[in-house]
Amino acid sequence: MSREEWLARQFPGESLSVGEIVTRTGWLHSAGGTGPYLSLKARNRTFTRQHIDDSVYRRLDLIELPAVRDSMMLVPKGDLALALAAGHRSFLARIRQFPNVDPVADRIVKTIGDGVRSPEALRDEIPPKLITNLGRAGRKMGFASTLPIALRLLQVQGRVVRLAEDFRLDAKRYFYRRWPDSIPIGQPPEDIDGALAERFLAWAAPASADDFAFWAGITKTAAKKALSGAPPPPAAGSGRGVILLPFRDNYFTLHRDLTPFAKGIELLDMSNKPAPIERLTTLHHNAIVVDGQLRGIWEYDKDAAKIVWKMFRRTPGVEKAVSETEKFIREELGDHKYYAFDHGRIRQLRLTFIDKLHG
Repeated sequence: MSREEWLARQFPGESLSVGEIVTRTGWLHSAGGTGPYLSLKARNRTFTRQHIDDSVYRRLDLIELPAVRDSMMLVPKGDLALALAAGHRSFLARIRQFPNVDPVADRIVKTIGDGVRSPEALRDEIPPKLITNLGRAGRKMGFASTLPIALRLLQVQGRVVRLAEDFRLDAKRYFYRRWPDSIPIGQPPEDIDGALAERFLAWAAPASADDFAFWAGITKTAAKKALSGAPPPPAAGSGRGVILLPFRDNYFTLHRDLTPFAKGIELLDMSNKPAPIERLTTLHHNAIVVDGQLRGIWEYDKDAAKIVWKMFRRTPGVEKAVSETEKFIREELGDHKYYAFDHGRIRQLRLTFIDKLHG
C-alpha cells in the first residue's frame, strides 16, 4: 500500500539531526507559522524549540528562502542552488506584469552594505523616486510597491537572506542582510525539473504527476517527463504509533489525494467549508495519525492553553500523544499558528468544527 511506503519515507528514524530530517523528508513550508517546529519534533522527540531555532539561525543547517512555487521554505545547504533556481523561475513568472525592479534591487544591496535592514528602514533610506506604487494589481498579489518585489527578487537570486525577528520561525517581522560568504550556493543543475523530481520521489514515492506538478509549480506534461528518470531509493523508516502532525506537514501535503489516508469523513476545505475528504486535494487541519492512517484532527486553543481534538475512530494511546504535544506548544511555542497571522475568526471556525464532530 502506498501509505506504508509514504510513512517509511517520512519517518526515517529518531536519531537524525534537523538538517538530516529535512534532507530525507522534504523542504518545509514556513510562512511564519509554528508548523516546522511540530513537524521536526514529530520526527525526533528530543528536539526543543531552541534546538530547532539554533539549527536554523546559528548553525545555519537550514536556510529559509523562496523555493518551489515561490513559497518560503526551510532548505538544507546541499539543496540551496536547486531551491533558489526553482524559486527564481516561479517568481519571475509571477512578476512579469510589473515594472523593472533591478534599479531598486541594486540600491537595496548598496543600502544594506555589511549591516541589516528592515523593510521600513529601506523605505526610509531609498530615494522615493526609485520606488513605484503598484496600485490594485500589486495589492492583489501582495505587493504594494516595487520595494517588496525587489526584496523577493534579491532572495531568489541568492543576494540577500531574510532574518526573523528574535530568531524564531514564527516571527511577524523580518530583516535582511547580504547573503553570507560563508554559505556557498553552488551552481544549479541544468535540468531543474529532473533534480526536483529526484528529491520529490525520495520524499514521497510512489507519487503521481499531479502530486509533483502541484508541488513544483510546473505543468503536468513537464512533471510526467521529469518523473520518468531514475527510480527513487528504497524507503527505510517506520513511523508507527500515534503521531500529532501540523497543518502542511509533508506526510500529507506532498500528495493531492487524501483517500489513501482516510475515507468517509468530512473535513474543512481551504475556504473553511465542510466537504467530504474524497473531494479534497489538501488537508486543512492538524492531523492525528495512527500507523499511517488519518484517525483524527486537532487544534490549539490559545485562550484555554490546550489542544482540542476529536478522533474518527476510537484509538488507545491518543491521550498521551496529545498531552506531550500540548505541553510542547504551551511551554515552548506559546501557540500553534498555521501562518504568521493565523488568529481570530478563522481559528475559531476550526475549533468549532472539531467541537461539533462526533467522536
